[in-house]
Amino acid sequence: MARIDGSVSASVLAMVLTGAFSGALVGLVLASVVTNQVWLAIVTAFVAVAIALLVRRAVFGSTFELFDLQGLGFWQAIVASLIGGLAGHELAIDLREPPVSPLIGATSGLFASILMATFVITLSHRRS
Repeated sequence: MARIDGSVSASVLAMVLTGAFSGALVGLVLASVVTNQVWLAIVTAFVAVAIALLVRRAVFGSTFELFDLQGLGFWQAIVASLIGGLAGHELAIDLREPPVSPLIGATSGLFASILMATFVITLSHRRS
């Protein structure tokens, strides 16, 4: 059984916070370019996942390559972006009608980065 240490928790926390913050910023920036709120949520979720992965790699380093196994990591990022974007959009609508773009981006980035963090944890424990 793999040992769970503090670096995993810190890595997940960094990914989730980065995903929410970068999602809010990207949502604010793309609000004038992308007029459809659902597409805005999906795009911000994908960018938030990419930035969260970059921050995780820069701060904590990585002992494995995430995007190998014939693009498994890339497809997981796509799935996390779709599910996180749609869930974030629905939550943003429930919180405020009409939702503002930073709220859509923050909730979408938060959910997508949580999904991607679970994939990273599963993959890292499976390889150890």
